[in-house]
Amino acid sequence: MTADPDASDRGPSEGRELSVQLGTTAAVAVLFLVLRMLAVAHWDWHTVAAIADTFDFSDAFPIAFGTVVGQPVLTGVFIALLLPIVLMRVVWPMDRHRGTITVSIVLGAVTLLTMALSMTVTFGNPWTFLGAAAVGLVIAAMRLWWRTGAVHDVLLRVSRRVSMLAAAGVLILAAVNDVPWMGAERITTDEGVIEGYVLEAEPGFLHVLTDDREVIILPDSSVHMRELVD
Repeated sequence: MTADPDASDRGPSEGRELSVQLGTTAAVAVLFLVLRMLAVAHWDWHTVAAIADTFDFSDAFPIAFGTVVGQPVLTGVFIALLLPIVLMRVVWPMDRHRGTITVSIVLGAVTLLTMALSMTVTFGNPWTFLGAAAVGLVIAAMRLWWRTGAVHDVLLRVSRRVSMLAAAGVLILAAVNDVPWMGAERITTDEGVIEGYVLEAEPGFLHVLTDDREVIILPDSSVHMRELVD
């Protein structure tokens, strides 16, 4: 029985690759949060600082979800472009090497399909699925027509870098979506009615982001009623 000469190198190599992936994911997550806060603050650093002062890591999921649903048109375009590429990677991979289909790719395809279905049900418009089908037909035609050459190489690179494309799309959504991740509220106070977004509600006061992108602090004693704005 002979030893595998590559066995001693696989462990460190796979460990380094995992470390790079984790580091990249963390960097993308931090950049996502920074871009999201900047967009919501209309790129005003003073407002960003005030928002960050109220930020809690438990807000990460609402921020991510609010980014996706806050701009349905952009999100729909993003899904229509990315979904065919991810599905191609799963059901019709260009790279036949072992390990090209990973759990993350399959979960990504399921997530995108779920999001497309949810948008179709919510808005009663199947254009996300239709757009994805159109993009998929174009990609399939390009693969069948150009089995070699520059176009084939471009498609192969795109297929291999689907994770980078997804990360880039999420960062673009974060940078252009200025809708806060919480619902708008109409707050009745001693001074009148204020419309804004409650960043933080702690005993004694509220941190509110107004439509003018100014963070104000309201004492609980001055607040008479809060209601969501339709």
